[in-house]
Amino acid sequence: MANSSSIDLATGEAAFESLCNSMATEQLDLNEADTRHRFLDVLLHDCLGWDRQHTRCERQKDGAYSDYELGTPPEIVVEAKRAGITFEIPVESGRSLIRSIRSLRSASREFTAAFNQAAQYCQSRSIQIGAVANSTQIVIFIGARNDGVPVEDGKCIVFSSHREMKDNFARLWNALSADGASRRLVISDLASNLPSGVPPKLSKYIAGYPSFRYPSEFQASLRMLSDLLIEDVPNTPEFRKRFLVECYCESGALAKDLLLGKKIIAARYAAMFNPAEKGPSLQPVLSNEDDAFGLSKEAVAEALGRRPIVIIGDVGVGKTSFIRNLIYVKAENEMQNGIFLYVDLGTQANLGQDIHSFLIQDITRQLLEDHNVDIQDDSFVRAVYHGDLIRFEKGIHGRLKELNPEKFLESQIAMLSDLCSNSVQHLQKSIEHLSKGRRKQVVICIDNADQRDLADQQSAFLAAQEFASVWKALVLVSIRPRTYFASKAAGSLSAYPQRILTVSPPRVDLVLQRRLTFSLELAEGREPIERLEGISVKLDSIATFLRALLYSLKHNRELTELVSNITGGNIREVLELIKGFIGSPNVDSRKIIDIQEAQREYVIPVHEFSKQALLGEYTHYDSRSSLAYNLFDIRYPEPREHFLSLFLLGYLLADGGAKNAEGFIQTTDILQEMRTQGFVPDQVEHALRRLTNKKLIETTERVTFDEGLQGLVGDMPVAFRATTIGSYHLYKWAPTFAYLDAMVFDTPIINESVKKVVAIKLNSFDIGDRYRRTVAFKDYLSDVWSTIESPPVYFDWPAILNTGFATFESVKRAVSMHG
Repeated sequence: MANSSSIDLATGEAAFESLCNSMATEQLDLNEADTRHRFLDVLLHDCLGWDRQHTRCERQKDGAYSDYELGTPPEIVVEAKRAGITFEIPVESGRSLIRSIRSLRSASREFTAAFNQAAQYCQSRSIQIGAVANSTQIVIFIGARNDGVPVEDGKCIVFSSHREMKDNFARLWNALSADGASRRLVISDLASNLPSGVPPKLSKYIAGYPSFRYPSEFQASLRMLSDLLIEDVPNTPEFRKRFLVECYCESGALAKDLLLGKKIIAARYAAMFNPAEKGPSLQPVLSNEDDAFGLSKEAVAEALGRRPIVIIGDVGVGKTSFIRNLIYVKAENEMQNGIFLYVDLGTQANLGQDIHSFLIQDITRQLLEDHNVDIQDDSFVRAVYHGDLIRFEKGIHGRLKELNPEKFLESQIAMLSDLCSNSVQHLQKSIEHLSKGRRKQVVICIDNADQRDLADQQSAFLAAQEFASVWKALVLVSIRPRTYFASKAAGSLSAYPQRILTVSPPRVDLVLQRRLTFSLELAEGREPIERLEGISVKLDSIATFLRALLYSLKHNRELTELVSNITGGNIREVLELIKGFIGSPNVDSRKIIDIQEAQREYVIPVHEFSKQALLGEYTHYDSRSSLAYNLFDIRYPEPREHFLSLFLLGYLLADGGAKNAEGFIQTTDILQEMRTQGFVPDQVEHALRRLTNKKLIETTERVTFDEGLQGLVGDMPVAFRATTIGSYHLYKWAPTFAYLDAMVFDTPIINESVKKVVAIKLNSFDIGDRYRRTVAFKDYLSDVWSTIESPPVYFDWPAILNTGFATFESVKRAVSMHG
């Protein structure tokens, strides 16, 4: 962050000691300018670490001049008063630094005047923290609040003398320093745990919310079959190769339906590395057809030169499919006399088990069970340590071979036993023997580490480094970008590879077309599957459903657009969405099957898919389980906040000079822009955290945020950018009937009269009641929009709302038909 401190706490404390000494030795009668120059300037810059280039004095707005505004963008307003004006501080028991603002206002007219002035600057300029100070006293408070608490009813931190500041300098540092301000520590001290005054959501009045919607027997059987046909059967050994040949899609192809530019998607991994430092080269996994192992010659040469081949890709982009296609299809000829050892950390290793130990155990097991190589077999051990046996025989024990053959054999066995006792070293020697002695290409793949925690991912990476640098094997390891970034930043990777292979999402429409076609062939019985015998009637039904899906995805671009964008190209989530749709309790699957059988060319409406993505298997939208994010939710009882998330997405998606080459915008720029719209940093940061955790935006550090007492917590990253998920939410989903119908239950409605209208027949699923309820909610949002005097150029609610007009008209016609 731009406002980080230039000094540390200890340095600041020493500087403050010197400041107090100089003030005590001089008889000073300071006016306001003197107070600022002799005391506050030194305190703020030399003791509390504010950089002078981030300090503005006498800043004018609407004819009013603030004494100090600290930070870029401004985070704190300080109003300076001359030394002769002291604040009467009421005596209270306990000597707490936290006081009531009202009690100070009651006791001191001087404080009241200074407080009113500073609070006015805070509110008119959307600067959250205010302070008033003279040469000996400082009072710090929240000057712009949106939590339903009037500023004058809040609390403040009072330092009533230099002695109190010295005795509690760490508290002063946390409240007013550049570092403390950037971490919002003073807000944590003075704000309530949660904002008050926000009305309860309508979901609070629904009994049993969120309630699970149970599928019918028919829907449950369809879901079971979809799991079997789409997920389970393709992963069985008998179908694996055919599945890869027919269904594998090369990574990196960009779907036309993605709502972000090609340049941004192509640079998705570049932001992991500082442009100023020397880092590895990033290259796509695509290669020439004649390249060994389906990889570039440079990558293979590097791997054989004792470096792991690192495959980086976000969750669900197809790293596992890439590896399997490489081994079983592309490098099939090369692997005929090879040994492929595949370790799946996603399903095999137990939680809590040491990753390195598990890798050694599992590789040993696979050699025995899959390749008939027992590394404890006597003849194998003697072949591995053939050189050691020769040296042993030439050594001092060699004479025993003739003098005492039994003793010689015992000594030889003891030596071999000692060599085998080190399991890691013995396995290493065994791999070297297979590679060099038996001339077998050994390939070790460590996959799905990204399904485990960060520590396990780093352990897997370091193990891969060890295996590649010491063992005579070609090592592949797949990890997330965040793991590589965190490991490199923390210094865990002392010598990272020169070349990183990146896996980008394949085209979702191609993946679905091939996967569903493959599943349809299975359902139609073209390939006998033992587990499917005796359920031919249900197979007929799911085959019909799959035909409808394939036809719809081919002829309805809105469907592929939705599926591609709300999953962010995560193929794992795409398949989960499709499987969930097939057996969803919120989808009338019998109707789809009946129409498909009658018409042969049925296009499933996009709102059916949208409903599944929004609700999943619940009766109402639940933010914890849904793919969707509620753009209109609020943290403070301020109606304008209904549009804060939309403003943020609009700003991040707009074309402009604030973006860097990878499409990121600095957090400081975002906070400053939202301040011009009247939002304080706490509001904005909370919204940024929620948007990040729901993947509508992403950070340079690839982080998510943890849940704390005051909501999502964690330091703000350097910059943010929007994702396809965020783009779809803003431009496609937000104005539709299906989306607003779902969000009405999860959005606090501040207008009580509107809330009463919306709450009529709240538990009804009748389409007429739903239409009336959703229209009232839409009108409420539009009324709130009309109160925003100067909306930003990058977001126009009426224009976006107009794009969803057809979805409301469609429901309106359905209501008319129902009478």
